[in-house]
Amino acid sequence: MSDVTTTTGATGAGGGNMIRLTGLSTGLDVDALVKKMLTAEQTKLDKAKQAEQTTQWKQEAYQDIIKSVKDLQSSFFDSASSDNNILSSTNFAPYTVSGVGTSTVDTSVATFTPGVGAKTGQYKITVTTLASGAGLKNSEVITSTSTKATLSTKLTDIDSSLKESINLTLNVNGGSSNINIKLDNTLGNSTLGDLVDAINNQGSGSVKATFSELTGEFDLKTSATGSTTNMTIESGSTDLSKILGSYTAGTKITSGASNANVTITPPGSSTGTTVTDKTSNNFTIDGMTYTLSSTGDASVNVGMDTEKVYDKIKDFVDKYNTVVDNIETKLTEKKDSDYSPLTDSQKSEMTTSQITAWETKAKVGILRNDDNLEKMLSDLRTAFTTAVSNAGYSLGTYGSNSIGIDTSYDIDTPAHIDISDASKLKTAITSNPDQVLKLFTNVSTTKAPTASDGTTKYDSSTQEYQEDGIFTRIKSILEKNVGYTNVTLNTATLTSFANKQYDYSSTGTGGKGTLPDQLYEQELKVKDVTSEMSTMQEKYYNQFSQLETVMTELNAQQSELSSLLGS
Repeated sequence: MSDVTTTTGATGAGGGNMIRLTGLSTGLDVDALVKKMLTAEQTKLDKAKQAEQTTQWKQEAYQDIIKSVKDLQSSFFDSASSDNNILSSTNFAPYTVSGVGTSTVDTSVATFTPGVGAKTGQYKITVTTLASGAGLKNSEVITSTSTKATLSTKLTDIDSSLKESINLTLNVNGGSSNINIKLDNTLGNSTLGDLVDAINNQGSGSVKATFSELTGEFDLKTSATGSTTNMTIESGSTDLSKILGSYTAGTKITSGASNANVTITPPGSSTGTTVTDKTSNNFTIDGMTYTLSSTGDASVNVGMDTEKVYDKIKDFVDKYNTVVDNIETKLTEKKDSDYSPLTDSQKSEMTTSQITAWETKAKVGILRNDDNLEKMLSDLRTAFTTAVSNAGYSLGTYGSNSIGIDTSYDIDTPAHIDISDASKLKTAITSNPDQVLKLFTNVSTTKAPTASDGTTKYDSSTQEYQEDGIFTRIKSILEKNVGYTNVTLNTATLTSFANKQYDYSSTGTGGKGTLPDQLYEQELKVKDVTSEMSTMQEKYYNQFSQLETVMTELNAQQSELSSLLGS
């Protein structure tokens, strides 16, 4: 009697969704025969899965590159942080600041932030008047029992008529729209603190209310400061004047509005210059930014710190080179045709470490000559090599206007940037920080025209590009390829190619050729080949089953005939 072969399991050669008993009558190894008969289909399935695996690896490689570029962005183009924004002028100001402590100098009066154009030496400032907004002031809010109010005092304890829906309509600087403040106090539970919060939360940042529990003083002012600011209370609930102070509805209030009044003595001057036209407590004059806090005297010493600016530029160059060199490696590494994605059958005969080693070699060259990545590197290189209009400095090692930064001469790393002469770069930072700032961070005031399809041309042929600084160009190039800083989901070139699926059709042929579209098409193909293979397998097993039936009947007839002949 022939051997009994029992097969069960997933779809594929020698498998199925039912238990099979084969070879009882024919003595054939049906599983082996079916497997051989499906060799062509199995090869087709293996190739489909290998293509899918290759695309998955390419997607992973793309995502790794995008992650590294996004990291470069967040480290040097984050506008929310001056330390992480290499376009901030403070990063190109080669200065140190130290306070001068004397009995007549209060360093809390003002802070000093030297920018490009500031001088070294001692700055002095005398603040006579701070810039202030217009508004109302009640020197002391008292309750109906003549006690000083606190933030927790109920409004009805100040005046019983305030048990109502409180409304306050304001207008700032003659604006086209009013500010409406509402506070529901019909239950009589709202406090003075609730009123302060309502004004500040509903005031759209245009007005600010403050209350001092120490003095009992209530202030309502415009957030904007300067002598020309004004505020009008168009209407207000009855007896709010007991909190706000006296006012006449519809009358423009200018009380308290003032400019900052200061006297500044810069380095090299023996006498100060009085400045009275500053409408804000934060202003910049001749490269020095002053932030005023209170009246009084203050001073600082400003020194030179060339290394700070040099280190910032070097940090960018180092991280930039790490990113572009990695991309360049991916673009130039050669594929070894001996290493393709492993089939399921091959994996079953290998250890985990062997599989890992094989796949590491199989991934080499996965991005070789990739068009998107080559275009980005070319654009980045052009950003460095294209002269910045009227900057005074240019990229290069030699020449009177060269800055000591140059493109790589190594043919294997054409996108690499080198600080070829550190002393020349430091001299430029010390001598002409304004020109260094312009070379790297200038933003053109000329905008390229928008085409009919909504796109804007931005390349080395446009005036906007030529006037933009090097880092400004790089920022635009990175945004074009991976989107805005700290924004993950976007339709930028690399990001959409790696992550955006456009095709959800039944055929997998309606997309834009992105990697998710390719994966979707390949997934459908794997399913189709698997289904076709399962159908063919079932057909073959049915044919062998029919053969078994015929052989069983023949064997029975032979047995019967033998029995008759032997009788």
